[in-house]
Amino acid sequence: MKIQDALKKIKEGTVPNFMIFSGEDGALREQGFHAVLSALAVELPELNLSVFEERPDPVAVVRSFETLPFMGKRRVVVVKNTDILSSAASGEWSASFEKANFPEQNVLIIVQQGNVDKRKAFVKYVSKNGFLLECSALKDAELTAYIIKAAKQKGLIISAKNAQTIAELSDGDMGTAQNELEKLACVCRGSIAAEDIEKYAVKSMQYNVYKIHDLMTAGRAKESYALVGRLLAEDSNPIGFLTLLSNNFRQMLVARACRDARFPEQKILTHVMKATGAWEFAAKRALAQSKQFTAAQLRRALEKLAQMDFDAKQGVIQLKTDLYALLVDIYMGANKKG
Repeated sequence: MKIQDALKKIKEGTVPNFMIFSGEDGALREQGFHAVLSALAVELPELNLSVFEERPDPVAVVRSFETLPFMGKRRVVVVKNTDILSSAASGEWSASFEKANFPEQNVLIIVQQGNVDKRKAFVKYVSKNGFLLECSALKDAELTAYIIKAAKQKGLIISAKNAQTIAELSDGDMGTAQNELEKLACVCRGSIAAEDIEKYAVKSMQYNVYKIHDLMTAGRAKESYALVGRLLAEDSNPIGFLTLLSNNFRQMLVARACRDARFPEQKILTHVMKATGAWEFAAKRALAQSKQFTAAQLRRALEKLAQMDFDAKQGVIQLKTDLYALLVDIYMGANKKG
């Protein structure tokens, strides 16, 4: 169930005894939890709201859940920042809640870090009898729409193209996108222009990997050389930068192989996301970028990057002096027509 659907049901008067927030998007989980908690309108929260962290004693949680609300409509018990419903958590820690003798108006909310294990009996029970709220990463179009809406709430206008740029700068993470919007809202008036984003937004390492690719394929050698040099000079762990470069080529290779197999576009995107763990916008970009290379060229690029990674870790070469030459070799040898 989506958070908006849950909020609608709560507003209509449907309030289950059990709710679970699950998913990898921490910002969405946190935002959704606070929205639901606000919708529940807990009266006298200092007496009717109990919050536990991590892996609390289940007996203490059950006792709190079984306590009658004091001068209020309901009592809400929350377990936050927990992994008790993950596949790594042993046993059925939560099974006792199904048998708890709790007042019918009370609500137990579990905010799981990451995804729950849907094989667990309690998760199945809540999925059937309560709200299992999925907080998965927003899709490309959803995050772009969210950024446009959030900017509007701050009195700013932003184009879909510029919203997409912020999404890419944020590596598809809603929380990071929110932080960037907060910053831009402090310096922009009326609208957010591409120049504002370039000047004020923090460039993630992944974004810079994309920018290096664009500069290299556009033949802007001087700019790409300067950017690579700056990034390696600033980065205390240049191996991480090399890893992101390799991931970018790996995504392109999967996309190119699917394209050569004549998969439809949506199937390619789904396969890239599943095979590499890429977000939707990254999969779309990989598909577009892959057209500039053959599959053989992408495989050779990965082999060269892997060898450089090994040599750098062995101290045979220095990334800060040798990486750009390797990139020139990779891109200059590419068949731009793909």
